[in-house]
Amino acid sequence: MTCGLPTPGAAEKFTEVSLDTADVGVWYHVYSTKHHALTAESFSAGWGNTRFAPIQQADGTPVHTYYAASTAEGAYMESVLHDIPLSPPGHVEVDELAHYHLATLRLPDKLACVSFHTPYLPRLKLTRNQLIDSLPVCYPETRAWAQAAYLQCPIAQAIAYGSRRDDAARCVMLFRQRLPAPPFSIVATEPLAIGTRRDEVLTLIRRLGLHEI
Repeated sequence: MTCGLPTPGAAEKFTEVSLDTADVGVWYHVYSTKHHALTAESFSAGWGNTRFAPIQQADGTPVHTYYAASTAEGAYMESVLHDIPLSPPGHVEVDELAHYHLATLRLPDKLACVSFHTPYLPRLKLTRNQLIDSLPVCYPETRAWAQAAYLQCPIAQAIAYGSRRDDAARCVMLFRQRLPAPPFSIVATEPLAIGTRRDEVLTLIRRLGLHEI
């Protein structure tokens, strides 16, 4: 199946921007320990099936990637609730929160990004609907644009874009190989199964009218 995205060319007009702590002070990353012993610092080393990853370096080795959102709610929507339909409302297994944790982090003071935000997509002859709002079946085609951005913009440290699941949130996908060491600082790590963070997730679930099981 094809979703109709054009194949990126060898010299696309990608827009590179600088993101700093004045834009977003802290970022949020949700990770799951259900299948792997992940931590707040864990990058995806070439596994997974997401909109913009996995991608490869020029030598064919995987780019290590890490997703973060500008709000905790955006991070919940992009992880815990990523595959839950909103219309009609889907079902959420609340006990699954036991596997999830929220990391709060600070990124480097200046982060060089390829921007996939809406104003810059016409230069690529793309629309937000094609690149950001398309369904998971389109991931092979959207990943091709992330791959091209990585190879054609050698100083870029991340891709920046607006969340598909929560358009109030900004998102970044970081490239570990182009970040300093350490790549970011962890402010806090909290479980989603207890305390304030659990309350936040349940409040969001109920606001969306999803069914708890």
